[in-house]
Amino acid sequence: MVKNNPYIEKIESHPKIISSQDEAYKNKWKWKDFFWNNKEIRLEIWTWLWNFFAFETSRKKDKNFIWMEIKYKRCFKTAEKAIQNWSEDFIIIKDFGQNIDKIFEENEVEQTYIFFPDPWPKDRHAKHRIMQSEFLAKLHNITKNNWKVIYKTDHKQYFEDTLELIKKEGIWEVWIVSFDYENELEKVHSKKSLTEFEVIFRNKEINICYAEFIKKA
Repeated sequence: MVKNNPYIEKIESHPKIISSQDEAYKNKWKWKDFFWNNKEIRLEIWTWLWNFFAFETSRKKDKNFIWMEIKYKRCFKTAEKAIQNWSEDFIIIKDFGQNIDKIFEENEVEQTYIFFPDPWPKDRHAKHRIMQSEFLAKLHNITKNNWKVIYKTDHKQYFEDTLELIKKEGIWEVWIVSFDYENELEKVHSKKSLTEFEVIFRNKEINICYAEFIKKA
């Protein structure tokens, strides 16, 4: 049960984790003040595991990083790994990705990463997917003009459905598309920044779909 989860207390007392929605929401449009700097914000939503986030936060010292995750253990493990990698300007918010409009103001985020969201493959469950019209509109609003979202999934149908939805909405410009990005787009990924899911899929010879889409002004 949740009440017996040993990570609840750990994240509530962790200096790099915001577990209260009230605390997270009060920083809307104030994140640069929160970080005490003027760096641009990069957002990662539900990568599930922590390798990529820890690597990016340690590599790109000129950015502020915010990671959104709902699982207690993932929040804690990600924060700890980022600290071990000598990362500084990052925070983890325990909240659903669909609540980005409550956390960020218009044009407040430079770039967003969405890697391997749950595909909810059954038709009756598709409504639970994060890549929906309402979410894409919220994401468009918080993204700075001419900046982008980077999206990965191993689920080809979800990928195709997302691309179709993006084109239908007309508020994003699809810039890069690959149905096998590790072989086709070698320059856009580093072995050091592979997510744990990518390592698993690579070992199973499962292709990973990759897209970048830009906010239209």
